[in-house]
Amino acid sequence: MIDIKLALPFTLGLVTAINPCGFAMLPTWLGYFLSRNSNDLQPRPEQIWKAFVVSLTMAGGFVLVFGGVGLAVSFLTTEEFIAQISPWLTVTFGVLFIPYGLAVISGRQLKLPLPSSTRGPKSNELWSVFGFGMSYAVVSIGCAAPIFLLQVADSFSREGILEGTITFLVFALGMAAVITVLTISLAAARSGILQNLKKVLPYIDRLSGVLLIAGGCYFISYGIYEIRILNNPSTNSNSFLNIVGDLQSHLSTWVTNVGGVQFGLTLWLLVFSLIIWGIHPALNDKAKRVIQIVIMMSWIVGEGIIYKGEMLVFPLFRLFINWPSRMSNWLDEPTRWATPLEVFFTFFIFLLFFFMSKGIMRRLRR
Repeated sequence: MIDIKLALPFTLGLVTAINPCGFAMLPTWLGYFLSRNSNDLQPRPEQIWKAFVVSLTMAGGFVLVFGGVGLAVSFLTTEEFIAQISPWLTVTFGVLFIPYGLAVISGRQLKLPLPSSTRGPKSNELWSVFGFGMSYAVVSIGCAAPIFLLQVADSFSREGILEGTITFLVFALGMAAVITVLTISLAAARSGILQNLKKVLPYIDRLSGVLLIAGGCYFISYGIYEIRILNNPSTNSNSFLNIVGDLQSHLSTWVTNVGGVQFGLTLWLLVFSLIIWGIHPALNDKAKRVIQIVIMMSWIVGEGIIYKGEMLVFPLFRLFINWPSRMSNWLDEPTRWATPLEVFFTFFIFLLFFFMSKGIMRRLRR
């Protein structure tokens, strides 16, 4: 009988997705995803399913690199050598992101020399996404590799091949949860924008370019900081890196306090609920009823029976009740770690309601 603790690697996967080295990769990835789909006018089911496939492909590139690092440290090289080369790779990726972002802002899209297949037009894009996932992992190695090697990679020698493989897959599942829910949420929001307000798309494309440039600048700055740390451990980081580090630290602590398994299961339930919402128009009536019952029962069991409303219901209620007091702190404490996230979330919700109201008004006029 397999006796392994899966909560820890699952939580590590969640936290690794928001590690301080690669933290800026999340908005950069969203900008990249937007830029790759700027002319995508497909119906909602195709867009949501595509976002799901793209998310798993990107996560696959990430976990492949981490698995390779684990094997390399075990048989070929040392953790110290990995730590020495990763900052230089971080700077390199940062330099590459900036011209890509400038090209997106100018209305052009750089063509990457990636292999293609005759099976379909999406194969080249998936190679590109897979490469992005690998770059996400490379810039994350400096911060996430030590604990990954200790808690996940070493499980092969501690527990055996089968248990080690399961531990690694659970780690991958935790990391993929963060990427997938963000990507599918963005695809769902973008689908509504396409239907209700096409004139705003050029501005979204420019926003994606700005995110790519900002991410590139962050990686250059963080990579140089890591290089300086290797040469002089007493080197101080700059104020911007400190702010980002505090934000990442608070988010990681929050995930840990909530509980990695609870947080991860909530994310995956959201993923599958968004997928069902997205592909719902393409299903027949019988399939719709079946999957609606399955999703509803999953939320009843998870939200109602296991976690007693603490997955989404009560946290969202508390967030809604406390939001006015949070907004009052924006001017009093503008440097507070949560302020940028709260401002962005408020702006996003405002846009969401604006687009929804636009769509409703258009339908009423018809």
